[in-house]
Amino acid sequence: MKSRFDLGAARKIARFCRENGIDIVHTHYLRENYIAMLSKLFYAKPRVVYTNHILLENNLITRISNRILSLLQYRVIAVCTPGKTQMIANGIPGRLIEVIYNGIDPKLWACDRQQEHESLTFIYAARVVEGKGHETLLNAVAMIKDKPFKVVIAGDGALLDSMRELAERLELGDKVTFTGFCKDIKPLLAAADVYSSPSAQEALSMSLLEAMAAGLPLIATDIAGNPEILATGSGIQVPCGDARAFADAMLKMLENPELREKYRQAALAAANGTFNVSTMLSKTKEAYGG
Repeated sequence: MKSRFDLGAARKIARFCRENGIDIVHTHYLRENYIAMLSKLFYAKPRVVYTNHILLENNLITRISNRILSLLQYRVIAVCTPGKTQMIANGIPGRLIEVIYNGIDPKLWACDRQQEHESLTFIYAARVVEGKGHETLLNAVAMIKDKPFKVVIAGDGALLDSMRELAERLELGDKVTFTGFCKDIKPLLAAADVYSSPSAQEALSMSLLEAMAAGLPLIATDIAGNPEILATGSGIQVPCGDARAFADAMLKMLENPELREKYRQAALAAANGTFNVSTMLSKTKEAYGG
């Protein structure tokens, strides 16, 4: 696929669909979605369904092409309500868009919760890159570092070294542990007590859903689909980039075991209901039409 308007690739998709009796082409990125829609110029039968995972403002040319090519689109899935709003602003007709939340398999992420320890453990698992808010988290930790807690930061990325340096400058000592790349996050979730996400860059965070299924209460920023997750009563919402508010939320978790348990139970219920993969699959099947 040389570009989003690659007619050669579109012809190949059309030929494959015709030869294999394909009824639906489900795409997950803009380029692939464009090519799938253009394939209908050569074979009109398949319905093209697009799931948009990123909240991104399109430029004028893309907004115009979105509106034109939407004539060939059967359905668009937004993973959160702000995602639908952004796609409408990007030129996609609202009548085509349906909100279907991401889903996880709660059985896959279920953990045998270890007994909470005297020193509570907060965990954040994300790529250590711009937009993920690691600096906010470290600054929040520095404000309350005299309290009995630990923070585990799991993930690798371009900013890992600079975040380690920041932790040293803030004199966090052994208060924060950087694991680097972690192939299996589940044991770390099982050993933690609270999941903390200072991210400024999400649509509907899979890591939050996984943490909920593992039985962790949440602290998360007020961006994109996070408020819809936290509306289930699974944790505390804080303003994005506000280290003081994040520190206060951590203190609230530290000092209120009953509140943590309330959030934990709500998180488990939401992971097994609203954000269960079976719910997502059922609604996606409905979006495919009869």
